[in-house]
Amino acid sequence: MAAEAGKAVDPVSQVCMKKTASSIIWEFAILFLLLPVLLCTSCSGSGQAPRRVLVVGFDGEPRSQERNALLEYGCRRLEAELGLAAELSVPYATEDPLARAFDDHPPPEVILSCRELPGETVGSSPGEGPAPCLVCIDHPGDPLPAGRADATCIRYRVEEGAYICGFLAGLLTVSGEHPLLNRLPVVAFIGIADDPRTSRYQAGYVSGVKASCPQAQILSYLVDDSGDGERARAQLLEAARKGADVVFCTPGDFNAEVVREAEALDLLLILVGGDRNGESPSRVLTSLILRDDNALFRAVHLVLRGELGPGLQEWGLREGIWSLAPFHGHDVHIRRETKQALAAQSEKVPDMRFSP
Repeated sequence: MAAEAGKAVDPVSQVCMKKTASSIIWEFAILFLLLPVLLCTSCSGSGQAPRRVLVVGFDGEPRSQERNALLEYGCRRLEAELGLAAELSVPYATEDPLARAFDDHPPPEVILSCRELPGETVGSSPGEGPAPCLVCIDHPGDPLPAGRADATCIRYRVEEGAYICGFLAGLLTVSGEHPLLNRLPVVAFIGIADDPRTSRYQAGYVSGVKASCPQAQILSYLVDDSGDGERARAQLLEAARKGADVVFCTPGDFNAEVVREAEALDLLLILVGGDRNGESPSRVLTSLILRDDNALFRAVHLVLRGELGPGLQEWGLREGIWSLAPFHGHDVHIRRETKQALAAQSEKVPDMRFSP
């Protein structure tokens, strides 16, 4: 009896034994889950500085604020998702960020610029260490910068986005969907003569209009340079007199004059850059957004993986380089069939080729 009593296990003790075993299993499980975090914490405390990326944004003018804001967002993504130290530097007339690229240590591993890279200013790392990888996004033309055969230049396929904008303009101009439309099959385009991107914007826009409205007349105008607002205003007035009701404008300082004149003439505008509805909610129908944040993140990620070689590359919708902004207050005038047609064209546009 005594032996049998000695073998008996108190029910309370049995429950405690089960709890103890369960606790041990959970402790090992939690330790296993926390191991990567503990290792990362140990590495970060080793004194090793994070790899640096210098991003040279667009100039400090007001029209560039939204694109610089997208770049700032891209920098924060690099930090959060890839553990990099990313700095956005906005160039001004009195300061060139590329000229002081190596003032800080460690030097940047990647220098990404939103303008043409200079031929000689940047290229070698002072002292020991490899030269930084040089990347230029939204590269304006086909030739690489002089002396920059080691750089990667990424040309945006803006013609894809311009095609979708043209397709929209062609659908709307004869539809009467919007109260500012006059039902005449006439639309307009205004670009900058000295910008090599203009021919690509124009080729895409014209193709899009013709695809949705073959009978449409497309009035094409060029200003001499980005700041030629007076000429742009006169061109817009002429377009309105000829019956245009939707006007596509490439980005430039002249846009400010176009917006003011469009308000007086009751014209709908499609602009380029960020979501520019705020410049004139009643006249900016939509915007072709250039997703510099996606280009920045993708380029740096590919550099770190050793998958972005030097030379000229073309990125478009497949790489997330552009998107169409919401219609905002105009949405009530855009039929579901129109939106479905735009979505169908967007699926096809990456495989299209456009002749300037």
